[in-house]
Amino acid sequence: MRDINYGFPALEHRYRVLKGDPYKVADDKKLDLARSLVSIYSRSYIGHGEDGRFLNICRLNKITDKDVLTGSGEAAAFKEQQYVKLHQSTLRKVDMMANLFERAEARSLKTEARWSEIYGLHPKIVVEFVREHWLWSVVAMAAVLVGLWTRFF
Repeated sequence: MRDINYGFPALEHRYRVLKGDPYKVADDKKLDLARSLVSIYSRSYIGHGEDGRFLNICRLNKITDKDVLTGSGEAAAFKEQQYVKLHQSTLRKVDMMANLFERAEARSLKTEARWSEIYGLHPKIVVEFVREHWLWSVVAMAAVLVGLWTRFF
């Protein structure tokens, strides 16, 4: 939504062309989902492919793209005055974005990135991962108990 060709600037321009006075969304209220996914999961979270990252990550996560039009499809629908199709496509894309955001926030988003690409291999990261994961806490507690048992019995 940051691009002058497709994004908030483009929407504001289109609305002005239609003789409207666009509402401006403050920059601090905007979230760039694409950049956020790269920041969280690395650039290799999904390939660009023929349909672009957005549709590819949705398909990987089994988020349906029913009613979604590509850029050329939107242009054709607009030219043919198929405004309902355009509206359905826009609504579906918003729903898909919300779904991706929710999964990313819940850390349940499937990606093509490897663990090391997301977290790195720095020892500090490994220690933090071990500390936060419940299974490692159980292993550590068992090791302590075994150590105490062998020392005193």
